[in-house]
Amino acid sequence: MTPRPSDEDAQLSRACRHGDSRAWSRLVRRFSPQVYRLALRMLGQRQEAEDACQEVFVRIHRSFDTYDATRPLSPWVSRITYNVCLRRLQRAAARRESQNGAIDERPDDGTRSPEERASMSEVEQVLEGYLDQLSAQDRALLVMRYRDGLSDAEVAEATGMPVGTVKTRIFRARARLRERLAPLVRAET
Repeated sequence: MTPRPSDEDAQLSRACRHGDSRAWSRLVRRFSPQVYRLALRMLGQRQEAEDACQEVFVRIHRSFDTYDATRPLSPWVSRITYNVCLRRLQRAAARRESQNGAIDERPDDGTRSPEERASMSEVEQVLEGYLDQLSAQDRALLVMRYRDGLSDAEVAEATGMPVGTVKTRIFRARARLRERLAPLVRAET
């Protein structure tokens, strides 16, 4: 079953299509956190995520005429974000491969400031570390599903994957996280 757009989505999309700059500003304010979270989770670096966000909103602006107003905005925006980030990751991997002759593991880039690291709880740090060990695609699926609150069908729409594939990948990613967290949970009890 395809999710239905809210009245707000329909009004916002119509206004953006007709060039309403206030509507465009509302759209950017509404979806910036979602786009940034997904981009940061997939790309792992703040600067890269910020650049990707700009690219996402440029693409949204250019392709609003192709948006189906009978569908919710959130999966459409997530799909554009997901595709932009995947392309960026592919280009970066190709650059590393051409420079090194082989694909490198993603280094710890230290994107968080010392203040941010200190303010995060120990559990959050551990969870973030384990999330970072997942593939970019699996991290993106978990972010869309659990942080952005998209349904499995909306995540499938955003990624272009069948719903069954989304459910399986999310299940497996959660199982990997649970497996890695199990020793910590046992140690706490």
